[in-house]
Amino acid sequence: MRPSRMLLACTVALLAATAVPGTAHATGPDPDSVYIASITYGGTGCPNGSTASSFGVDRTSATMIFDSFVASTGTGVPVTERRKNCQVNLNLHIPRSLAWLATIKIDHRGYVQVPAGMTGRRGDVFHSPDLVLGTPALTSFAGPVSKDYLVTDSYLQAPLASTLCASETVRPDNINAEVRLDGGSGSGQITLDSLDIRVTTTQLLRCPS
Repeated sequence: MRPSRMLLACTVALLAATAVPGTAHATGPDPDSVYIASITYGGTGCPNGSTASSFGVDRTSATMIFDSFVASTGTGVPVTERRKNCQVNLNLHIPRSLAWLATIKIDHRGYVQVPAGMTGRRGDVFHSPDLVLGTPALTSFAGPVSKDYLVTDSYLQAPLASTLCASETVRPDNINAEVRLDGGSGSGQITLDSLDIRVTTTQLLRCPS
C-alpha cells in the first residue's frame, strides 16, 4: 500500500469511530440556504466500514474518504475488479424561496498507475429532481502513467417552476462516481481516495409574504 493510502486508511478509522456506516449528518446550517442535510452511499467502491464523512460547520461543505475505492487488474485478479463505483446521495436542504441557484463543486482525489496500452478512467453521472446545468467530464489516463490526480467537476442547480415557494424540503442529488480500467494487459490500478464537496447558494429570492 502506498504511504498516502496508509494515511487515508488511518484517517478513515478515526472518522469512522464516530460515524454511522452508510450515513452521515451534521449541524449548524443557515435555514435560508441550500446546504447538505446528509449523505448516504453504497456500492462496490464504498462498502460499509470503508468510508467516512465529515462536514463543515454550516454544512455547505463535506468530505468523503474512501479506503476501498480501487479498480485493479493483474495476475489472479478477477475481471470484476476492473470497475468500482459508489452511488452517493447528496441530500440537499432546499429552503422555501421564489428562486434559487446553487453551485455544486466536487474535487476528486486519487491515484492511477497503468502500463502502456491500458487506460484508467474516472467519471461521474449526476441525477437530480431539480434542474441541473452542466455535464461532468470523463477523465482518462493513458498508460504508461503513475501519479496522483486531482479533478474538479461542477454543476449549477435550480428549481423547477412547480417547486417555487413550496415548503422547505430535502431532495437528493444522486452522484454515481466510478473508476475503471480499460484495455491492455499486466497490472494496473486507479483509485478514488476522497471527494471534497462544496455547495454555494449564489441567488435566493424570498417568497411573497
